[in-house]
Amino acid sequence: MQKFSITCIFPMDVRKNYHRLPAFLSHLALGSVLVAGSVVISSAQAKSPDVAHIIDQMNAVFQPTRPSIRKVSVSVSGEEGADNTHWVIGEARKKFMDGRRTLIVVLEPHSLFGSAFLFWEQGGQEDRLWTYFPELGGMREIIGVDAYDHFLHTDFTYADLGLVRRPGRYRLLGEEEHDSTPAYKIDEAPKERWYYSRVVTWVDTGSLLPLERDLYDQAGRLWKRIHFDDVTSINGIPTPLRIRMLDVQQERSTELLLSGVRYDVELPDKLFEPDGLPQVISSPLWESFPTPSTDDN
Repeated sequence: MQKFSITCIFPMDVRKNYHRLPAFLSHLALGSVLVAGSVVISSAQAKSPDVAHIIDQMNAVFQPTRPSIRKVSVSVSGEEGADNTHWVIGEARKKFMDGRRTLIVVLEPHSLFGSAFLFWEQGGQEDRLWTYFPELGGMREIIGVDAYDHFLHTDFTYADLGLVRRPGRYRLLGEEEHDSTPAYKIDEAPKERWYYSRVVTWVDTGSLLPLERDLYDQAGRLWKRIHFDDVTSINGIPTPLRIRMLDVQQERSTELLLSGVRYDVELPDKLFEPDGLPQVISSPLWESFPTPSTDDN
């Protein structure tokens, strides 16, 4: 989705960004965040892989179907004029008949402890988000999130984390070694190029997990680079436990560290109801995140 001794220093305008915080948190770890099962490729596909198939499978890492929980530590460094920012969230994910739901609760810092966020992905319909902040004493539904909004002071946009998908055209540039790992190299031309003009992604040919994603600005210069590292098999699912976004132009970065990841967890349906957001912090799910169990099954 236990308490942690983490120094948390938030910029003075963090309260002004409450409307962005839920959208950011809802896809951290996201899973927060980025998890996929092994995918077996037939010999015919290996000889002539279909780029649409590769993209579909890669995107599946943002949408695990098995109910799960995890802890995500978020760190932002290199912010101009501000100290580093750190916070910790718990996340629970579950698929329902009417769509996938992701529940987020803030564990640290103390100033945001108990804040809760519910993201409801409804397929072809508009996604829905609910937020709850204890000190504000009420819930709020947020609609119409901009794909390229920056949440708080991180380097990720909502589209970078998969909250809002950006349409585009894809080309398979071939297969090559990426840091000693066989990978597909895929070139994306976003339909709307006013923000990113090009995206290049390397995808592991075995697991179909993303390895790296390079994002280019309007002038065609490298702007950001996302790394998916520390892949560990948890309950039979290869899981990146470290996700890093580097802004090479601004010399700053955001890092997501996943821990306590568990799949096939019994999660009550009522935990994912908007009306229950004020009480989710009291759930025993957040009391202890066990050390991830690794296996090869």
